[in-house]
Amino acid sequence: MSEPTDRFVIEIGSGTVGHIIDTDVTESRTDAGLSFSPSAPGKKMCTRGYHDYRFQRVPFSTFVEYHEIDKTGFEGDAPDEICSYCWSNTREELQTRQERAETKHADRVGTVGYCLRWKQKGRARDEWYDIVVRPETTMAELDSLVCRFTTLDDLHLRMYGLKEEYLDSSLNVLPDHQCSELNDPSYTNASKMTVGAVAELTGLWEGDRLSLIYDFGTPSYYYCLVKAVYDPDTIDDLLADSEIIDATETAAIIREKRP
Repeated sequence: MSEPTDRFVIEIGSGTVGHIIDTDVTESRTDAGLSFSPSAPGKKMCTRGYHDYRFQRVPFSTFVEYHEIDKTGFEGDAPDEICSYCWSNTREELQTRQERAETKHADRVGTVGYCLRWKQKGRARDEWYDIVVRPETTMAELDSLVCRFTTLDDLHLRMYGLKEEYLDSSLNVLPDHQCSELNDPSYTNASKMTVGAVAELTGLWEGDRLSLIYDFGTPSYYYCLVKAVYDPDTIDDLLADSEIIDATETAAIIREKRP
């Protein structure tokens, strides 16, 4: 894989192997107004251990040169000195980006809607719900529909993130009442963040995931798969032909499987 490695650094100090940090993720999302933990900028490419500003970071090229690793990029198997989980995830992400670049999907991100299939971890085969959202759908609207099938309410603390982030969410999107109570600028009000904005920040596309954690003390987890991508006109036709289970102004639950 011949992707440039300038954006990646190797973090040393969080274990016996170095972990890969994608520094470009923090830069792009911070520019868009999202806040991240100042102690650990960048995206760690695996969920093992943790990362901290006190850990040493060196450029990928410097790390492989120092350890005499015969790599110019993330090709082949992981070297012994670098976390194999980070390596595999980085290769997969770069491959996905390359494939999407070839389809020019980036030109459509932020202008399309999605079908999001929400599932509870541990019950994915027994119960799921398909929510169709438009780019202008706010995360607050999405949250309201998720609450309707999960029976959550404002007594349940909850937070949205990407993939398997959960408590380590880089989106830090919270329901409005939680944001007002916390009064912490590192969190984002759900009513001020649209699905289109999330998509532009993350490149959200078919096959990607979002996550939801609630009741942080004894956490429970939901996640969604992006099942389909729709142009706005297609969403209108889809909703007209669907038996709507529940809806907001711009989003709707159109299918469900219940036990």
